[in-house]
Amino acid sequence: MFDIKTPEQARKLAQKSVWAAGLLAIFLTPAAYLYTDRKKIALITLFIWLPLILTDTDNESLSSLLGFLIIGAAIENVVTVLKAKETAKRLGGTSEPNEDFSDLAVTLLKLAQEKGEMTMADCVLKTGKKPEELKRTLLQLEGQDLLRTGNRESDGAVVYRIV
Repeated sequence: MFDIKTPEQARKLAQKSVWAAGLLAIFLTPAAYLYTDRKKIALITLFIWLPLILTDTDNESLSSLLGFLIIGAAIENVVTVLKAKETAKRLGGTSEPNEDFSDLAVTLLKLAQEKGEMTMADCVLKTGKKPEELKRTLLQLEGQDLLRTGNRESDGAVVYRIV
């Protein structure tokens, strides 16, 4: 359902129209999944939807199954776009990635380069900024493929590494 793995995917999906996703699902169900850049589920839906569309319209059980598929797909696509908009807002306040580099981003990149890997505590100590602001900037840097988030093997702490 809601299979967003990176901040960039959330921002890209957040730019989609809720209305377009819903209407496409109603009239051309697999196209709604293509619109939301989910190709695997679009292909699966096509193999289920196409035979149902091409069958005899007098068969009530198949018509009911088609109706459930269409309604379910419309709801699922609308919810996915709405959740992506919420996630994008939480991550960065906009659905567009920040194009210009702030001093904070440069400072964090330099710190990552110096240390090899850095924790949130390292970032707070170096910049004096609040963790929420740092997390937002770190996620933007990760979305631009400048940093990677991982866990330190020795203690499992979340660390940020320069790419």
